Amino acid sequence: MPAQEASWSCSACALAWVLRATGLNSSATEQSEINELGYCPTCAAGCGISSSLGLCDASGPALREVYANYGQDTAQAWLDFDTVYELATHTTGQMSGTAFYHWVAIRGVQGETIWVANSAPGYKGIYNNLSRADWQRLGGWSVVWLTD
Repeated sequence: MPAQEASWSCSACALAWVLRATGLNSSATEQSEINELGYCPTCAAGCGISSSLGLCDASGPALREVYANYGQDTAQAWLDFDTVYELATHTTGQMSGTAFYHWVAIRGVQGETIWVANSAPGYKGIYNNLSRADWQRLGGWSVVWLTD
């Protein structure tokens, strides 16, 4: 995953990664997804992403709207590690922890960890894998995942 260009654009980077990885939009970029999410500087009503807060609603409705625009169904919930680990064995999506304050894409699993695409490798000690201990340290976790 390319490194994010702005300190607040992680959700757009993770969204672009999922869109490219799934073939929903093979040319998705950080900037194109900032535009699709709906940029405004202050997170005003109806805005999806801002330079002051990043994704304006941490539960991810703006992400879900972009996926819906591509005809992709999604679900969202605040989930535990085991549930996301299971989801990661057969689908992708995005997630952010309340103490992590950073969105990553779900790539799959590796061993006992969730394998992620991270646009800021090393942020809060997370590179490409999220362990159960990381989950507990950086959660609760909002997860938006692709459904059939």
